Amino acid sequence: MSLLTTASLLAALALGSPVGGPADCEPVDCGPADCGPADDVIEVSIDKLTSIEYRRGKQLPEDVAELDGKLIRIEGYMSIGTLEGVETFELVPEPCECGRSKLQHFIEVTLSEGTVSYRPGRITLEGRFAASEVVEDDFVVSLYRLTIRSLD
Repeated sequence: MSLLTTASLLAALALGSPVGGPADCEPVDCGPADCGPADDVIEVSIDKLTSIEYRRGKQLPEDVAELDGKLIRIEGYMSIGTLEGVETFELVPEPCECGRSKLQHFIEVTLSEGTVSYRPGRITLEGRFAASEVVEDDFVVSLYRLTIRSLD
């Protein structure tokens, strides 16, 4: 490493500036606070994601596909069927959604630290977003996923 690069890195650390950005972080081990400045987080409407027409194997709309791998901020509700003490839950657009009817109607949220404690009411989450089909035993089980640090 050059002397100039080392000096710049030390200055950034001394000033409390984040080093690197979202591309330097793995989805599970970072949250918005340690993956770059707040303006790197993209505001996303859950209604936009849940209103698409989806068919297995069909490409996602370009504006949704572009969000894959990005840090996003999104608001929604924990599904009423959320279990306590697990590491995942479903984020849905309305508080009255008791279950998922279609794959595009929920976002599977995974906590990298801690476990879920059900929260009624609208919540805002920030984390790394994934948009693609996840297939298990020849069934598509997930279309949208969001990894967050915790619910704190």
